[in-house]
Amino acid sequence: MPRPTHDTSAILDAAVRVLGAGGAGAVTMAAVIREAGIPSGSLYYRFPDRSTLLAALWNRAIASYHTAAYPLFDGDPVDAAAALGAYTVRWCRSEPGHAHVLLAGRSRFDPEAWPAAAREAEAAESARWDDAIRGLTRRLRAQTSASTTEILLVAVDLPYAAVRRYLSGNRPVPPDLADVVAGLVRASLRGDGPGADVPVGTRTGG
Repeated sequence: MPRPTHDTSAILDAAVRVLGAGGAGAVTMAAVIREAGIPSGSLYYRFPDRSTLLAALWNRAIASYHTAAYPLFDGDPVDAAAALGAYTVRWCRSEPGHAHVLLAGRSRFDPEAWPAAAREAEAAESARWDDAIRGLTRRLRAQTSASTTEILLVAVDLPYAAVRRYLSGNRPVPPDLADVVAGLVRASLRGDGPGADVPVGTRTGG
């Protein structure tokens, strides 16, 4: 039996479009078949069920985001945090489909039903990313007066919050937002941003 000629990436791109229009719950096998304009066999050949499709959709988005981010963790930790914040915004601007996948949240992709190989790959990548974030946090604590709580708020939560308001409204991320976020991250961690006059002893710690 000849293999289907439809590209796997094109099928996942169709799934991303379905998600963008109706959320993760709208990503069904039938909806993807319609959106991709392919025979059902072309989809089921690659993804035997919805759980396998959802796993591939999530893991592909994670890989797209993480791959180019890892080199940014090197060097001066404040510069690294600022670069990571700017990268997050630029990535969301250039990859809105993948960004919508991550914005939906892992739990919406029924991870407990994923094939074992997909769960293991996701767990390994999640552990690698968490290690990188923890390492950057340790270096920032050693170099700045910021607590773990402050570091995670500024370096991790701020970039996500900055893009969420645009992505959730299906609006394009402004082209200057990456530089704005990088500046805020750098200023906050170097102690010359908002709240810099608050005594260190009054900050919440982690």
